[in-house]
Amino acid sequence: MSDWPDVTVLIVTYDRPGEIRKTMRTLQRRLCYGGQLRWHVADDGTPGDYLSELEADLGITFTSTVTPRQGWGTNVNTAWDAIETDFVFLCEDDYVARQSLNLTRGVALLLAEPAIGLVRYDGLAGHKLNLFLREAKTKAGRLDYLVISRDSPHLNIYSNRPHLVHRRFYEQIGPYAEGKSLGATETDYAHRVKDEEGGLLVVTLDDGIRRAFRHVGKSRQRSGKDSNYDFTREKDLSCT
Repeated sequence: MSDWPDVTVLIVTYDRPGEIRKTMRTLQRRLCYGGQLRWHVADDGTPGDYLSELEADLGITFTSTVTPRQGWGTNVNTAWDAIETDFVFLCEDDYVARQSLNLTRGVALLLAEPAIGLVRYDGLAGHKLNLFLREAKTKAGRLDYLVISRDSPHLNIYSNRPHLVHRRFYEQIGPYAEGKSLGATETDYAHRVKDEEGGLLVVTLDDGIRRAFRHVGKSRQRSGKDSNYDFTREKDLSCT
């Protein structure tokens, strides 16, 4: 029996039947972990008998939560309330992994360094971020990692893109904003992470700069499927 803690793979979705299958099938092949992976689908009210069909198609068992079109924040907060593990790998339904993803190293780092709360796996290329190199002694051996500094010129120290997170990080920053569009929800959370002086660190592994995922979904931001939020209230969002 493995002595590594269980990790929940949290898939955030709404009505992307083709994309979610590509995403989850690829993760099944490319997530590398020495312990047990659990799967949880956070669905924001996809029509039809969607979840049972998905489970049958993929040949895996997963838990699920369903929110009736209340937006990304409510969807993910509801999932967090249901998830039992301290370690969560979050991936939206349209990010297809392009390479192997070593979760063992990420979990080992979070276990060894309690000052770290989140490990980004998406690839940092294209972001203006200040990084500094550190080393940790872990049960997976010595690991090099890059801390993303909060004094970076780019807002997104945190991103909704694929990441491994410990529950202590979610509890420190608090739940995601609810009743907002997808973009506004991510921006709000990114501001809170960046402004949390002395907060838990966001890092990436030493191979974490190159883009690791292919975005296959058509963006719904500011569309009718983003949420039922009134977008006119956000016209000055970039100035906040």
